[in-house]
Amino acid sequence: MASLPPASFHSIENLSPQDRELFNRFGRGVTAAPPFTLVHHAFEAVASDHPTATAVRQHDGATISYGELDRRANILANSLINDHGLRRGDRVLLVYSRSIEMVVFIFGVLKAGGQYVPVDGGIIPPETLSHEITDSSAAIVLCLPKFQQKVKQSAPSARVAVVSLDNGSSLWEVGDASNPRVDVQPHDGAYVIYTSGTTGKPKGVDVSHSNVTNTLLLEPAKLGITVGTNVAQQLNVAFDMCKTFYSASPFSSPHKLAFTK
Repeated sequence: MASLPPASFHSIENLSPQDRELFNRFGRGVTAAPPFTLVHHAFEAVASDHPTATAVRQHDGATISYGELDRRANILANSLINDHGLRRGDRVLLVYSRSIEMVVFIFGVLKAGGQYVPVDGGIIPPETLSHEITDSSAAIVLCLPKFQQKVKQSAPSARVAVVSLDNGSSLWEVGDASNPRVDVQPHDGAYVIYTSGTTGKPKGVDVSHSNVTNTLLLEPAKLGITVGTNVAQQLNVAFDMCKTFYSASPFSSPHKLAFTK
């Protein structure tokens, strides 16, 4: 009978039973539950407490408050559900650049129970956009008007609904602003990040609500952000750190996100 290979020098098996017990006891931090288990619930709490605080300032100086951001996200969520048949767990591709609408799109999809797939409309090649629409099984694509034609040309099927919205869209005036209160669960997907595709076709990675809230609602990832803190968003809008930090932005005390071109 072949003997087992020796344990690695770095393996815990090399420790005595007493040292293993000490390692397991002191090798873990304090167990703490995040104050929220859903991304949009954390945002809604801040919007309720500080509705007039500035949530986002984009590159041209335009701003939106937490209260108005919450209202528009509710309108978009209800439209996605009632006008486009979005169901809990469905994925929605978001094609945008840094803007206030970027944040409205994100929270609108989350409030509707969907999972958003972020895409930088300014740099993604049409063939990659087509692949990500198909691969993510997204039946709805939300985009800024400047990317509408690119999305329509890249959509692999006419069954994909292309919804173009910006600050001047009439939806914000006529839509239903009530909170849809979809029964989203912590294990449900919050967003999908696609790899760059340098070794083949881009691949999607699921990130759940609990992944985000566990990471960003507890120390040290809260980053000490407090009331009035300005946070510059200069990363690629489809890059994971951009998305996770974006989702985290309202979790602490209210502060502004500032966009640069």
